[in-house]
Amino acid sequence: MENFNYTQIEEAYNNIKNTVIKTPFVSSDYINKLLGSKVFFKLENLQITGSFKFRGASNKIAKLSNVQKNQGVVAYSSGNHAQAVAYASFRNNINSKIIMPNNAPKIKINNTKKYKAHVILYDPLTENRETIGEEIARNENRTIIRPYDDFDIIAGQGTAGIEIAEELSSLSINPDIYLCCCGGGGLIAGTSTYLKYKFPKIKCYSVEPEKFDDTKISLESGTIKKNIYKHNSICDALLAPQPGKLTFPINTNNLTGGLAVSDNEVKSIIPFLAEHLKTIVEPGGAVAATALLTNKVDIKNKNIVVMISGGNIDLDFFTIL
Repeated sequence: MENFNYTQIEEAYNNIKNTVIKTPFVSSDYINKLLGSKVFFKLENLQITGSFKFRGASNKIAKLSNVQKNQGVVAYSSGNHAQAVAYASFRNNINSKIIMPNNAPKIKINNTKKYKAHVILYDPLTENRETIGEEIARNENRTIIRPYDDFDIIAGQGTAGIEIAEELSSLSINPDIYLCCCGGGGLIAGTSTYLKYKFPKIKCYSVEPEKFDDTKISLESGTIKKNIYKHNSICDALLAPQPGKLTFPINTNNLTGGLAVSDNEVKSIIPFLAEHLKTIVEPGGAVAATALLTNKVDIKNKNIVVMISGGNIDLDFFTIL
């Protein structure tokens, strides 16, 4: 882990605290009564560019040299990291190229273009985004901004954990369980590191879509495992093929276990969150709340923190739920 710890996260927060939004940390009396527990939701769907990804992208770009900024950046993403890198680059007058799957949600592609990035679409069934990105970086001397396997990115995502810890401490609440959406594992690696530092007894769980629960399977086996199913999921933000080489050791150290939820379960929870939290959540951003509300872990009489990680959902998709 190269001694990754809370100090890198605090350094990252100093870098970006005047750039990111301190997102709401909310509770619902109805949900608390329904579940018999005290639940707090961290609404990163209300972060700039609609997801937590802006934290990591902002920290990484803040640490680039002037030469690197002048040469530009390249990133690959299904959408949320794409938007975050594009906007962070736009704010800093950095030229960006973003590699996105041709089946990414339209809102994510259009927003990335809106932030003046040059979007390159690829076929995820026949092409490899990392290979494309590395070729562009090599040929054009651009810096690759990876979606999760980068300690600067992990530290940036972890800054959400600082805000959670501050809110809990102000309420004199010791959390029992933390549920967090997980794709490549950067968000949960960063936030769990900080929460475990502040609340050593907290139990942290990754939550993934079924058939893409590679972190869960890898945690159970003790070694990195790839997804073996050739399926798809509505949770487009969480379809990393395997845990990150940097994130997995951190998560092995921090997490109690992993959970998985079905697409149908997620579909039922998105309108529930809209009704009871008055917030719009994309499928990938809703998996932790789905695990909470479908009894994937024992939460009775406990203090629970749930990450809502993103809100970039196509409106036509939202209307058919």
